[in-house]
Amino acid sequence: MKKCCQDYLDEQFGDPDVAGEIYEEYMRSIDEKLAELDAALANTDWKRLDRAAHTIKGNALATGDREMADTAIELRGAAALSNLAGAKSLAAKLHSLADTL
Repeated sequence: MKKCCQDYLDEQFGDPDVAGEIYEEYMRSIDEKLAELDAALANTDWKRLDRAAHTIKGNALATGDREMADTAIELRGAAALSNLAGAKSLAAKLHSLADTL
């Protein structure tokens, strides 16, 4: 578990078992949303991309993963501007961050 998430979840719940369960669900949700994000990028579906990035942001914030959340916020901005190059770069960063979960 990432240190930032461990610290945040411990502070919020004080129970390592609960923290572990929440973190496992977070990892599963990120994998699902990254797949949606990739499909949206492939079809330049900006609304779908924004929704996926929004969910990633919320899930990341709920577990204390600020870097993932901030990157998802940036991606939402790229989607709002229909910035394909920026969106692809930020999606790649999200994938890289997900690899460290």
